[in-house]
Amino acid sequence: MTDMLVEELETMPPQLKAAARFVLDQPSDVALMSMREQARRVGVSHTTMVRLATWLGLDSYEELRAAYAKALRAPENASVSSDDRVREWKPARGCSPAIRVASMLAAHTARLGDPGSAEQFLAAAAVLAGSRRLFCLGLRSAHTVARHFASVVSQMDYHAILLDPTTGSGLGAIHRAGPDDVLLALGFAPYSSATIELVEMASRRSVAIVAITDSRASPLARLARERIIVPTNSQSFFQSMAPALSAVEILAVLIAERTGKNIEQLRQQAEEQLAAFDARRKPFPIDRQGRSVAA
Repeated sequence: MTDMLVEELETMPPQLKAAARFVLDQPSDVALMSMREQARRVGVSHTTMVRLATWLGLDSYEELRAAYAKALRAPENASVSSDDRVREWKPARGCSPAIRVASMLAAHTARLGDPGSAEQFLAAAAVLAGSRRLFCLGLRSAHTVARHFASVVSQMDYHAILLDPTTGSGLGAIHRAGPDDVLLALGFAPYSSATIELVEMASRRSVAIVAITDSRASPLARLARERIIVPTNSQSFFQSMAPALSAVEILAVLIAERTGKNIEQLRQQAEEQLAAFDARRKPFPIDRQGRSVAA
């Protein structure tokens, strides 16, 4: 049923598409909330939810809810999901913003350890570990995450290439990429058209795509061989990149283990490189007040 929603998403009318996205992204809510409450959350009428069930070939929306409730009761989902932990957590009166943010980040990070997420990570790491060249792509806030991953895997002797359409960096190489190469693409709503275009181009060249994104319905997820879904909602006005950053670090650890890398040796090499950099750098002169003085 989930696969059908993903496949049919782009052919749906706008309101039906919004309802389908909710079902894909909030499976626990589908199982536990009433149809009318779900419709209110989506911002559509309850008849739209009924139309979605009909679109899927079901007799009623209750059939859809029952299917998700059955999946939620499965042994691997028996514990409280991290989505529920985020939703049920209530800050104590007088709780500082720092504690609220830290608690939400902890819940989001815990979500990455759920059984379904663990399977996604293992599958994604297997694809990445087998790459000839490993391209890394992320724009806007995701660029920092892509750069961090490229830096880490480069320390494992991977040919990692950071793509940046704004400067043209790496674009020549990706245009010559092929089936032995892999592209790790990060993208979150609202999705960058430049990211989507590069992923589509790589897909046409038979490059394996691993996507880190915020929904199974995202354009990156639909093009990917393997996908990892991470939350981006925060306690403020901006998208949080902390879960995505945690995700790439998990992938790096899995790649190192899968390829038999000596973790202690890699750590020592990284420390030696940093020490060499610090040894070559001259400290800025400072005055008596501790302020930097131009040389």
